[in-house]
Amino acid sequence: MTFAEAVNRKLNKKICMKCYAKNPPNATRCRRCGYTGLRPKRKERKGT
Repeated sequence: MTFAEAVNRKLNKKICMKCYAKNPPNATRCRRCGYTGLRPKRKERKGT
């Protein structure tokens, strides 16, 4: 596994804005709670 593959696997996710569960990038609903409000995972740390 290359570094680019590892970064893609770790950062290419969607996060539920209700329960903060990690979901696949093509998800439309949260796998844990079923909420439809998903956002892409942040690529950089906040405040840096």
